[in-house]
Amino acid sequence: MFEAFVLICLINMPTENRYCEELVDTRGPYMLQDKCLARVYEIKQELHLYKPHMEARAYRCDEFTPQTEKQRT
Repeated sequence: MFEAFVLICLINMPTENRYCEELVDTRGPYMLQDKCLARVYEIKQELHLYKPHMEARAYRCDEFTPQTEKQRT
């Protein structure tokens, strides 16, 4: 199973923490990596509707780790 993440940043600004944020998909996880990638592209296509001054810069589909197994730092 895979979770979708998309890094978005302010348009025309460098890829730095102060100008960027990470979106975590709330619909997943997905059984196949292809489904995860499809969701990433859907997020990218709809981003301008919700955050018009942001653009997608990167993405990843990580293997899903249940909340009880995630390490807190």
